[in-house]
Amino acid sequence: MITRERLIEEFALLDEKARLMGSEVIRLYLIGGGNLALRGIKPATADVDVVLEDYRTLRAFEAVLTNPSSELRTSGGILVYLKVFGHEYEKKLGADAVYQKIDPEMNNFNLDVFVKRVMRGIQLTEGMKERAIIPEEFKDLEKLKIHLVSLEDIFLFKGVTSLGRSKDIDDILQLLEAGIDFDVVLDEVKVQKEAIEPERFERLADILLEKMISIQKILEERGLRSSGLDKFINSLEELLSELEVSGYGPDT
Repeated sequence: MITRERLIEEFALLDEKARLMGSEVIRLYLIGGGNLALRGIKPATADVDVVLEDYRTLRAFEAVLTNPSSELRTSGGILVYLKVFGHEYEKKLGADAVYQKIDPEMNNFNLDVFVKRVMRGIQLTEGMKERAIIPEEFKDLEKLKIHLVSLEDIFLFKGVTSLGRSKDIDDILQLLEAGIDFDVVLDEVKVQKEAIEPERFERLADILLEKMISIQKILEERGLRSSGLDKFINSLEELLSELEVSGYGPDT
């Protein structure tokens, strides 16, 4: 598992290597468990998920990750990631590339990289980029600009994953405890509606609604209730009803 401390150390070393290479500035948007670990919301994560703005940035980032030159020795030694082909995240989640640093002592460091779009659907929008923050620990980095997307946007990303991913359910419950502005999430859903292909958006909206209802039931079983979640579910149901009436979905 990758802890908050190790995330900070690893990105500092990658920034050091990028400086040695004379790399261009690379902007990374952290989603998922890595983001939550850096915020202290969860203790560690198995994989670090990042979103890049375009494929030019992916090429620059891959050059930093995979260059094996001994002339690029960092304060932590020679830092090399291997590109993993045929990884399950490429097939299931639509990752554009998966990289792995082999480290028998500290455990492997896994990077799942998406370009613009995550889960073959949800896109990195201008609103997401505006809501993202660079945490204090990364403000001194020169070549890597590490942005943490907002809790609301993580909530949305995790809301459209497969219902079978129990760890995402746990993360959503932690996000609810941390505090979510559902108006922000709903506004982003509407932005995604305009950015994503109609059939795919309707499918993702269905998954999101189903997952929110399952979260609602878990809360009820625990004697809890979230009025914000209840209102969000109602809004999603209204949105999906509007799509059916307008013939927005697959049958158009």
